[in-house]
Amino acid sequence: MVVAKSVKRRTGISDHLAALSDLLQDSRTNSARLFEHGLALLVQALGVDRALLTRVTGLGHEVFWWAVAPRANMLGIFEAPEKGFCPFLLAHPDRPLMIKDATADPRWRQSPAYQELGIRAYAGVALKVGDGVLGTLCVQHHASRAFTRAQMSLLTTMGLLMARTLESENLKEELRAALDALELSSAIVEDSALQSPRSGLPNRHYLEIWLRASLFMARRRKEPMVLALWSQPMTPGVKGRLATASGHLRGEDLLVELSADQYLLLLPHTTDSGAEVLLARLRETMGSHPTGATLWLPDGKDMTLKSALKRVAKAFTDANHERSSLVWNRG
Repeated sequence: MVVAKSVKRRTGISDHLAALSDLLQDSRTNSARLFEHGLALLVQALGVDRALLTRVTGLGHEVFWWAVAPRANMLGIFEAPEKGFCPFLLAHPDRPLMIKDATADPRWRQSPAYQELGIRAYAGVALKVGDGVLGTLCVQHHASRAFTRAQMSLLTTMGLLMARTLESENLKEELRAALDALELSSAIVEDSALQSPRSGLPNRHYLEIWLRASLFMARRRKEPMVLALWSQPMTPGVKGRLATASGHLRGEDLLVELSADQYLLLLPHTTDSGAEVLLARLRETMGSHPTGATLWLPDGKDMTLKSALKRVAKAFTDANHERSSLVWNRG
């Protein structure tokens, strides 16, 4: 995670405690900094591989924030939080869950958390606000580990703090989503040209509105987005095939008409290998056309779509010259 410049970078357990104390005394506390120092403190104080803050949204169960030990990683964890022990915790939110050694208990030995993700020790609490459950706070480790009463007390207390903070974050996101929906609805009323009558697809104006919500998630999760560009004449039957292709996309994907006969496909939280599978399926519907692709990580170095569009346009030009169905420009 990236620490804001206004906060001094700290390393040890005492440093994270001091940072948390500073943040809690500041009424304008930034929730991201609170999550960062709180989760890092749990990793160090409990001696575990990782600490996760997960939440339940309309899109399912997702990892919202995390911290990892120096030699640990998030391989497989981020993509499938439902394979961990958190779903059991969500189903029984009134008490903490502590697993010293998954291999020693028949209930956990065959679970995907241990079999697929290698989680052997686990401790977690549900994040409750009133009668509702917002998500979980948990720690995970690859080896057997006993958690003391003091450590579980720290985890529970941190869970209460993060539940309130996450509630505030959820309210902010709901407000942001409502504003985006209102803006989109207003744009539809004021400007009927959000859709191209030629292709039946959304156009660049729609893309600009769509990006506001999508980039917020991509930046927060530090996720890549794939862009793919190709050209295709509007011959009889193409409009119908475009509608079919658009209907087969995943919920967060977007296919737009960038200009006459030129189409841009945007695939959020997708790697280059995953995109190649999706583009192969697209070719089954649209036919094979020279296609350029690029991977865009909308972070501080590449915040806007402009540079990504330049890369994908260069890849598209190269694909035409090489008569290739797909050429990548990895920048």
